[in-house]
Amino acid sequence: MKTNKGHMKLGAFCGGSYHQAGWRHPDADNAFGHDFSRWVELARKLEAAKFDMMFIADTASPSDAENPDVFRYISGGDSFEPMTLLAALSAHTTHLGLAATIATSYRPPYDAAREILSLDRISGGRVGWNIVTGISPDDAAQYADQTFVPQEQRYARGEEFVDVVLKLWDSVEPGAYPRDKEGGAYKDLDRIHLINHVGRHYRVRGPLKGVASAQGRPLLIQAGQSEEGRAMASRVAEAIFTAQSTFEQAQAFRDDIRRRAVAWGRNPDHVKVMPGALVVVGETREEAQDKWAELDTRIDLRAARARLQLALKAYDLSGHDLDAPFPDVPPESVISRGRHHVEAAKREGLTLREVLIRSSASNAHFAVIGTVKDVTDELQHWFEGGACDGFNIMPAVNPVSFEEFIERVVPELQRRGLFRTEYEGRTLRENLQVPADLLPLLDAEVHEATSLAG
Repeated sequence: MKTNKGHMKLGAFCGGSYHQAGWRHPDADNAFGHDFSRWVELARKLEAAKFDMMFIADTASPSDAENPDVFRYISGGDSFEPMTLLAALSAHTTHLGLAATIATSYRPPYDAAREILSLDRISGGRVGWNIVTGISPDDAAQYADQTFVPQEQRYARGEEFVDVVLKLWDSVEPGAYPRDKEGGAYKDLDRIHLINHVGRHYRVRGPLKGVASAQGRPLLIQAGQSEEGRAMASRVAEAIFTAQSTFEQAQAFRDDIRRRAVAWGRNPDHVKVMPGALVVVGETREEAQDKWAELDTRIDLRAARARLQLALKAYDLSGHDLDAPFPDVPPESVISRGRHHVEAAKREGLTLREVLIRSSASNAHFAVIGTVKDVTDELQHWFEGGACDGFNIMPAVNPVSFEEFIERVVPELQRRGLFRTEYEGRTLRENLQVPADLLPLLDAEVHEATSLAG
């Protein structure tokens, strides 16, 4: 275990109210998803507060479109494509990191590599790629090959996808385009390479059409916490978004990731673990708890059951009494997020209704509810106790939860010396303090890059 000193890192989890019923709160701005002016306003507020990055989680498809009794009641589906959105926001910000999701299961790695690198160049080196393999058959249904393969296969494909992207980014070195008018050479062929990747899932020649990143390489972020997710994250991720509801769980996760990173030959300090945190602030603890409880009363249990069902894979909840004890779900029937709910239900003797409410409220993330002092004390405890390197702040109600955090909690974090008052640099890597180290490739010894110079 490594305890932390210095400044914690802060991301803002953007894309709507995270609490399932947050969109129903009177103060929620539900036009936010498709109103660009609101995004600009939020990005500027986050930058003024010195956040490290704006983080947009994304799925390719609206969820539960074939289930009208659920689809009607859940928020989402009306948001921008995130890479397009971030490209536009880059013109309205100068330091704020810009991170978004591209899944590895449905698109060619060449397209993803070029799209992410282009945004990184446009923003001046402020981009992060959130790597996911996809968790929902809804996404697969939007593509020509509609097969939603098991998790192990998705990760095997995802590992190779990431390696191809890394090779493509490395295929164009800084200075590859001298554009020498006198000599007549537009390109320096010693700095441009074929990657000649031939793997189980992809054949990609290279080189990438583009110019090298201003920050060495776009930042790699990973959001999985299963065994396969941890294996990928420890090898290539430079920031990890994770769901941990207790200090002990978070500390064990971070220690495990750091050990695995060392085994890959990496510096574990260059892997920033940033669990999600839902922060609700009140003048008193009672006021903050009442805010949270009032949100819980607005949860739609039909939508809650559908969302939890995703995390339980093969186990059907439809025939179970809401007020009976949570069913005995076999371990093989859950993905990592679902395991949190199953274990908590068994540990605390929860009913199905109680699990549905809890999973819809925080979805196994860290819920920090109290006064400014309570919230700051808890964030400080997690950070200095080695449970994390910072947090991805998640709005229970969008965007007012961000505004309360920025106006009330950030100044107290700064007063305690826990968070910056000025940015360290202009790129995302400079501010996160994560250099673009050489990352281990699974097939590095099999497929070598070839210079175009011969």
